[in-house]
Amino acid sequence: MEIVKSQGIQVDAYVNQVQDTKKADQAADRAKESAAKTDTVVISEAAKRIQEARAKLDEIPDVREDKVADLKNQIQNGTYHADAEKTANKLLKEQLGNVAFDKLEI
Repeated sequence: MEIVKSQGIQVDAYVNQVQDTKKADQAADRAKESAAKTDTVVISEAAKRIQEARAKLDEIPDVREDKVADLKNQIQNGTYHADAEKTANKLLKEQLGNVAFDKLEI
């Protein structure tokens, strides 16, 4: 039997076609797998409560306008008197992180 080169080309074409079909099938399988996988997010009850608390905190103004207006009026009228001991105690309390300072009576 004699082999003619032109027959080899036909075999190559068939092999290429089979390989292309396999590649297409593999790509389709990967697409199905990725489509089947979906991400989900579940927020815990604790996280929901934190979000609600954060929303309520965001509603509270940073500056208490009524308090500022009252202090401003007292300063302008000359009726504001700062309690140095009370101020010092609060500063110390803040610096110490409220640790055991509550028990001290200064």
